[in-house]
Amino acid sequence: MPRLVIYATAAMLLLGAAPMPYGYYTLLRLVGCIVFAVAAVAALARRYATLPWVYGLMALVFNPVFKLHFSKELWALIDVAAAVLLFVTAKSVASRR
Repeated sequence: MPRLVIYATAAMLLLGAAPMPYGYYTLLRLVGCIVFAVAAVAALARRYATLPWVYGLMALVFNPVFKLHFSKELWALIDVAAAVLLFVTAKSVASRR
């Protein structure tokens, strides 16, 4: 996965901590779920022990089909934590060129 996609998703997550229209959060769930799922597969392929599980859990949290309902404050915290996770681990799952 290109680093630009990882960093763009992290930026979207940070923006999601602010009050936004409902449609933005729907898009954020879709993008977040896809990026975390692909990152989980990439981390698994690189034989990381816990990172695939963390990414997989985040993909489940952001999945747009079976929605988890949290308070706005908790979602803001989850968005920021997910963005930090992506920024910190981007090098681990980014495409190698």
